[in-house]
Amino acid sequence: MSETIQQDEIKQKSMLRLIFTHEDGGVLIGKNGRHITKLKETTSASWFVSRSSDGADRLVVLRGSIEELSNAVFALAQHLGEQADQSRLSESSTQFPTLRFLFPTKCIGSILGLGGANIAKIRADLDVSWLHVFHNAIPFSSERIVEVSGSEASLQAVTSWLLQTTMPELVDLQQTSTVYCPTKNGLRQMQLQERQRASCDQHSRHTSSSVVQFDKERLSRKRSHSSLEVDSYRPTAVHRDADRKRPRRSSDNSNTRSTKHHSPSTRPERYVHSPRHSYTDSNRHVSTEQQEKLVVPDSIAGRLIGRSGNHLSSLKERSGAQIELSPRVPNMQDRVVTVSGRPSQVSSACKLIRDSIRSFEDLET
Repeated sequence: MSETIQQDEIKQKSMLRLIFTHEDGGVLIGKNGRHITKLKETTSASWFVSRSSDGADRLVVLRGSIEELSNAVFALAQHLGEQADQSRLSESSTQFPTLRFLFPTKCIGSILGLGGANIAKIRADLDVSWLHVFHNAIPFSSERIVEVSGSEASLQAVTSWLLQTTMPELVDLQQTSTVYCPTKNGLRQMQLQERQRASCDQHSRHTSSSVVQFDKERLSRKRSHSSLEVDSYRPTAVHRDADRKRPRRSSDNSNTRSTKHHSPSTRPERYVHSPRHSYTDSNRHVSTEQQEKLVVPDSIAGRLIGRSGNHLSSLKERSGAQIELSPRVPNMQDRVVTVSGRPSQVSSACKLIRDSIRSFEDLET
């Protein structure tokens, strides 16, 4: 029974999305579409390459069964390997071609596995030189990049494994999730952010190892002190004489004894509370503000704002939260609404925004 279900999943039509830079997309298509036409003729999968305007990224969308898609990836990797000699691809400096797949964020958990166990296993079993999942989703979308580098056969095997691992939910999530719309230098910006995050993680690991080494050295110093018996104190005769109570003097009478009371204005400098140690209400105050972001279609954003911002102002007054819309970006079909305030205010504002969007959609239908 399970084998029958697996065979049905392999034969089921699915979609595979890949992202390329503007320059790599031109090499992929070729002069007058010569290269992409050859790939379409030699494979049984359906090919679609997005148009690039103003240097935007290129999307390659493949449709077919798992076997057809893995064969198409094999042909694509073989083509990139042949074109690498021309030194026109960004991956030409590496030994193997690199492909970047786009998967919905909800599929990433099944790809990574518990504690990233699947990634380590695939690297070892399929002889992949590089397999990495980007930490963050692409802005204004719910897709993340899975970067794979290796030989043609290893890329074909990884593609088949990725599709079989995510196939039960991949088809539905691709239809309901917010996909990435190509923007200018979008992929390069994501790569830069990923490199910065990797360098920060490496720095934090180095710092933590330095702290551990410092703790070990401090512990060894404590042990060395204890071996010298510093704590084994033996009072001498001089110390015993100094500890004895001195005789009472006439100046010790309560009438003549002077007790210094410092008023707040004449308090010594060492008793003055510094801002670091002051316990004012501002330092005891714990911020309870919350922030939430919603993605709304650009076609509805104008109605959400209203004429002269009246509708948006009404939502702010009714909920008490701060509501801001991201500026319009060319070639982007969605905009981000940022809601901030107390948890109750944020919850009320999000509910009002969703109700407004639902009412706008009902009017359109």
